[in-house]
Amino acid sequence: MVAHSPLSRHLGWLSLALLLTAVSAIALPRLYDLAFSVDVAPTHMFYSPVRTAFVFREHRGHHDFTYADEHGETFDRQTFEQQIPFIYYKNMELWGLLPLTLDGRTFDAAAIREARQVFELKAREIADRRPAIAIHPLLEANPGRARLRFPEDVFRMTGERMEFLNVDVNRVDTTLTSLFTKALTDAGFVFPARLVAGKATILKPFDEGYLVVDAEGTVFHVKRVDGDPRVVRTSIPKDLGQSIRHIKVTENERREILGLVLTTDDRLFLLRAEDYRLIPLPADGYDPDTMDAKLLINPLYPTLVFGDGTMVHAVAMTPDYSPVASYSRPVPGTRGLPHDVVARALFPFTLSLDDRGGSFLAWRLDGHGWAGLIGIAGSLVVVLALARMRHAGWRAVLPNVVLVAVAGVFGLLAALLVPWPREARPKVG
Repeated sequence: MVAHSPLSRHLGWLSLALLLTAVSAIALPRLYDLAFSVDVAPTHMFYSPVRTAFVFREHRGHHDFTYADEHGETFDRQTFEQQIPFIYYKNMELWGLLPLTLDGRTFDAAAIREARQVFELKAREIADRRPAIAIHPLLEANPGRARLRFPEDVFRMTGERMEFLNVDVNRVDTTLTSLFTKALTDAGFVFPARLVAGKATILKPFDEGYLVVDAEGTVFHVKRVDGDPRVVRTSIPKDLGQSIRHIKVTENERREILGLVLTTDDRLFLLRAEDYRLIPLPADGYDPDTMDAKLLINPLYPTLVFGDGTMVHAVAMTPDYSPVASYSRPVPGTRGLPHDVVARALFPFTLSLDDRGGSFLAWRLDGHGWAGLIGIAGSLVVVLALARMRHAGWRAVLPNVVLVAVAGVFGLLAALLVPWPREARPKVG
């Protein structure tokens, strides 16, 4: 029988206790949330052309909704929807409230529908916050049929060419590769590409191909029309192109806006389809790594809304995207609700895998501050009471006390399940 030294037994205890503590810090708060947490939805903010003020809908859990404006006046749901007729125009039509007149202009359902468009950019969508997909399908922009269809090939941007691969035989299509690479280089494209942006789906009314940023920061628009390349060197300045972090291409029947452009210094632009002009959006305070952004375009007051789990910000603009009003509001969260107060006192911290608004998981340790001392104190009382009942010496108790003092209830669970190793007692002759 192999004898283990006291040091090896103590290290074994420490390893097992720390592992169990970490597992408890992950599992116990999640189990607690599953049993007692309350779902709280994000705040929805709009600019009312009826009141010329911001209105919002807040959800405080248990189907408790608040409909109000920035001045504190509250409404029932139907009255709230009437304040934002460009959003709920179908209900307005159903209630016989269309056409309506605002700012001296009359709007019926068709006029509202033609002027509406929504752009959304989520933090997890940004190119450097999700796994890169190196291959892209280039759809035929003139398919000769009612719907778009996927091609038999895909392309990837290498260090020196736009390389097409036939997906049926998994071989390089040299003809397409030469054709499109030549079209790019003739237009002044410098390999390798810094960014390739497009919408790889057939569930859209038409295809606008891809916006590709080359090595020098020049932005090119690449499409396939009747099987041939169509390459446009856009007028976007190189210095701005070099700072582009993400482009979200969108194809909409209005054909006015080609997409959203985000720069490395957190500026947000609309990209006009007609001439590739960048329209700056008033997005002061926008943090793309933690916030989702949404632009609601309507006939009178396009509105940019962005926020995270704690604050929501909104900016109303004129039709030419000049700001006219702004409003910020805290988002009602679970903090302060009874189940949250108990959790913060019971658990000194939580350990979790969090995507932090992106697509990559990372460990996240959240401390609960002074409130967590309550759970630590209670856990210490338990471990000391058990030691007294078992008549344990201070050497046997001290490691458990230290573990509980640091990890609270998580350490207490480890102390109960992994007892401190006892030294061999000397034999009595």
